[in-house]
Amino acid sequence: MKQPTDEPKRKDNDGLHKRRETWYYALNIAGQRRFFSTKTRSYQEARRVRADAIKMQLENKLPTDAAKLRFELLLQKVIEDRKPHLAEASIRIDRERSGPLLKYFKGRRIAEITADTIRNYQTARMKKVGNRTVNLETKLLRHVLKAAKIWATVADDYKPLKEDRRGPGRAIAEHEERLLFDTAKSKPGWDAAFYASMAAANTTMRGVEIKNLRVSDVNLIEREVSIGRSKGNTAGIRRIPLNDGALWGFARLLERAQALGSIEPEHYLLPAFNYRSKRPGHGAGYDATRHQKGWRTAWRALVKEAGRRAGRSAAKEAVESGRGFRAGIAAWRQAAAPFVGLRFHDLRHLAVTKLAESEASDAVIQAIAGHMSRAMMEHYSHIRAAAKRKAVDSLRSYIPSEETPTVSTKRVQ
Repeated sequence: MKQPTDEPKRKDNDGLHKRRETWYYALNIAGQRRFFSTKTRSYQEARRVRADAIKMQLENKLPTDAAKLRFELLLQKVIEDRKPHLAEASIRIDRERSGPLLKYFKGRRIAEITADTIRNYQTARMKKVGNRTVNLETKLLRHVLKAAKIWATVADDYKPLKEDRRGPGRAIAEHEERLLFDTAKSKPGWDAAFYASMAAANTTMRGVEIKNLRVSDVNLIEREVSIGRSKGNTAGIRRIPLNDGALWGFARLLERAQALGSIEPEHYLLPAFNYRSKRPGHGAGYDATRHQKGWRTAWRALVKEAGRRAGRSAAKEAVESGRGFRAGIAAWRQAAAPFVGLRFHDLRHLAVTKLAESEASDAVIQAIAGHMSRAMMEHYSHIRAAAKRKAVDSLRSYIPSEETPTVSTKRVQ
């Protein structure tokens, strides 16, 4: 039998202890002593883990109990907590971005998400969507990790994907714009996309701004449209005067809205159709208290048809001029190219480009178009400089021929 001794027990000075061959450490959190696993059998590595945890605790970055939750539970909570601070369109976008995240991270605990996990997600998503979309999805993921105070542990190793920075958009030529609108008015089912296109191309309005317009926002007598808070901030609030094209487009939108039941000032200019609604009245006409979600299907169809018409016309001209069948194919492709991948948002860039070419100042462009980044303003400044050069080059000028005698520099005796 071991005899007791008076020798004092040696204290554990490193704060570590072993349990089943794994090192653990303890921290005092909210007055309670809690134990954590270093997840390693290496003593030196365990000391480093404990030191990092103490540092994070001092900086108030230590993971909370939310880190033990499964991803889908915390994601839902984060989306609900963000709703009071976001516009309706931003809330809808959050729900759309959460879909791919749920499909990949569902069932995992928040604490299990590391920088390597995020990189694997980026790699998998890059095969299906563009880098910009992946970055926006990981932005929502960052909000979830921040809610559990996990983001600080992966932030240094996270790198967003490189995005295309070639420019803010593209502007089609005047004859291409005319063909696009002629195509849009050729089919009654494209009326919403047609009238919205006229508004965007003549006012610089974004698609989300047009969808959020109410009947009271359009004043045909004063030839003015008022844009409220639609992008989650106040930078886009402004009043835009209407030219003849915009006036015609908004007049048609008001006629369409009244025919669909939007008759009160607070009703939406583009009322929502009930066929996708699960609320009472499913499939029964339009709901003026909700706005239309978009016109993506109609837009893609009319852009494709516009490209087909442009290509057919160019090919016919090439063949009839005797240049041959191959020249006709090449002419078709060249004429249809401006419409390939043309976005509705490009109409905003078309309108801003026209303003820049008209020698409008930066202040005037920003007052009409709303918030614009410095990079975009520099882009349109280059357009304005090009317009000036083109105007100067169009001036008729006299250039002396080589036979014109030059002034002699010989001193007369």
